Amino acid sequence: MTVDWNEEVAGIRALRASRTRIGAGENPAVVVVDFQKAFTQHEKCGSTALDAVTHTAELLDAARAAQVPVVFLVVILDSLDDRMLAQRVRSSLTEVCERGNPWTEMHPLLPVADTDHVVEKTVASGFYETRLHELLQSLEVDEIIMTGTSTSGCVRATVVDAAYRNYRVSVVEECVDDFRTLSGEVALWDMQDRYADVVTKDETMERLAALARERSAHGVAAGRPS
Repeated sequence: MTVDWNEEVAGIRALRASRTRIGAGENPAVVVVDFQKAFTQHEKCGSTALDAVTHTAELLDAARAAQVPVVFLVVILDSLDDRMLAQRVRSSLTEVCERGNPWTEMHPLLPVADTDHVVEKTVASGFYETRLHELLQSLEVDEIIMTGTSTSGCVRATVVDAAYRNYRVSVVEECVDDFRTLSGEVALWDMQDRYADVVTKDETMERLAALARERSAHGVAAGRPS
């Protein structure tokens, strides 16, 4: 039997659109997964990577205006031996992620603001042996607005671990990217089906604008521990 992959993709997009949502939280944070030069400017990246970075830059501006915490996850290795076995055995983009390597820097369109937080990691999930959960708890975050790359790898791994910790998770479709196009599509459906809500940038921007107005009216400031 020959599979029509265009039909399959159309089918999972329809399923994703009709899936019951978990719903948003009251105190979100935006998490940016691995939008470093190593993962956004390598030879296999297409125009979609830049599109996702550009959309995310706009989203971060809105989040900061709403006093919503922004957390950057970055792969930083003190030694290439710190990588998981599969990445040590196979060729991997993490080969340029040793501390001090310029490829570990954030994409130029996504500078880290003074009010933002940076969490270093060594594997796909932002929660594995990092301070991410403790940071989010200290900020009283109940929802993660997820952006980053790659959709089927580090984004999905972080989403799964966030769901295991009972965070509400909203994956912003325009703000994630995967140069493995089919894997990215399948991952979006998998996350929507099991772990998270896949949402649009427009609705997220509207939410952040409303939150900015509400917090401004009530003089609310988001907590930002050092």
